[in-house]
Amino acid sequence: MHVQVSLKIERAASASLSEMEQQIQEAGQAAMREAMKQSIRHWEDQQQACPSCGQQQRRLEGTVRRTMATVFGRVHTQRRRFRCQGCGRRWCPANTLFAELQGGTISAPLREAAILAGCSWPYRVASSLLKRLSGAHISPEEMRLLTNAHGKQRASEQQEEAERVCASAAKEGAPAERGESSLLVGLDGGWVCSREQRGGMEGKVAVVCSQMQDLPMRTYSTTFSWRERGVPRYPPRQRHRLVKRRYVATFGPSRQLGQQAKAAALHLDAESTRPVVVIADGAAWIKKAQGQHFPHATCILDWAHLWREMRHAIRVAARAKALPEHERDLQLYFHRTCLWLGNVEQALDGLRRLSVDLPAESLTPVKEAIRYLEHQRSWIGSYHAWRKQGYPVGSGMIERAVAIVINRRMKKRGMRWCRPNATAIVALRADLLKDDWESPQRVRAFP
Repeated sequence: MHVQVSLKIERAASASLSEMEQQIQEAGQAAMREAMKQSIRHWEDQQQACPSCGQQQRRLEGTVRRTMATVFGRVHTQRRRFRCQGCGRRWCPANTLFAELQGGTISAPLREAAILAGCSWPYRVASSLLKRLSGAHISPEEMRLLTNAHGKQRASEQQEEAERVCASAAKEGAPAERGESSLLVGLDGGWVCSREQRGGMEGKVAVVCSQMQDLPMRTYSTTFSWRERGVPRYPPRQRHRLVKRRYVATFGPSRQLGQQAKAAALHLDAESTRPVVVIADGAAWIKKAQGQHFPHATCILDWAHLWREMRHAIRVAARAKALPEHERDLQLYFHRTCLWLGNVEQALDGLRRLSVDLPAESLTPVKEAIRYLEHQRSWIGSYHAWRKQGYPVGSGMIERAVAIVINRRMKKRGMRWCRPNATAIVALRADLLKDDWESPQRVRAFP
């Protein structure tokens, strides 16, 4: 089948480059709509046999209007209706083509583009962007319904797959061998405004990484001297990029996230030969998920969370006791060194000594810090040794995952979510981030 469409553009003599581009884009979209109409007409011409008796003798009996929303605009076609000369039955050959729409008006490519845009931007913004960039006409409400329906389906499929993988892994059992490189697992949560509960709801996110790559370091001019400027120069830290990684997220129970994280780990390391390193802030649901699905993992408490809690307590105690600045800095240095080397008992003894003769309002932060250390004791080790082994001691990996999975899309002004729709959105965004969407990596872009 050969379809030919001629394109003629009427351009004003004084048109600018931007106006030319706009005119060419509109003319191209009109030509694509015309090509679609002609393709449907040519397909009707090829379907001459009656679906009931198979005879090819037919008579035209009018047309039926049909509208289809495509990625290049709305296409209005006239479906031809025929009557068979043998059995006398009527049929529309184009109904077989339009059966793919399942009674709707949105084509499959536009449906995929709408879902991709709906999980990346607010629905009203996504609708206007699609119309501006490609000429597609789809309302924000249609985009919301499509995104939620497909997202709920994907969330259900992800959970079923995770349960199946975890069940098969439990039957097989874990081998005794251990590989050299580690499998990094980050767990954390992000809060969004909720339509169902006043305080909001927490979305749980996990990222599993099997390979990291060092980013190129910045080069500095050899003629520039920080010593001449009188400013201390600290060496830049090496930054990393997650090369092989998978993201999972849900607004459901922590059990579901643990199963999906375990399935993602098995997807990256099917033989379970690598040691697992879990990095988190020590929340109760994270410890529960780690105990159920990663019982032999090396657990690392995020250093930033730990030191922030300790530093606040020490500063409050030093302010209440009116300690000089050098003594306060000495206390900070002592506790920081103890915790960095994993000496939790020495840090606890130092906090207990600071808590002596403190007023009630200043004693509360110190007691909370002591309780925090005792509660997180099993997740605190030698950060110095972990750093030498190449393990990350900060939760920047998972904090970034929460930002791009939840915050960028769901924490906009005025947004409030119900739990099923929120789970649908994060399921689609997890698919985008772990490269499961069927589009090439070089052209994929999402906010």
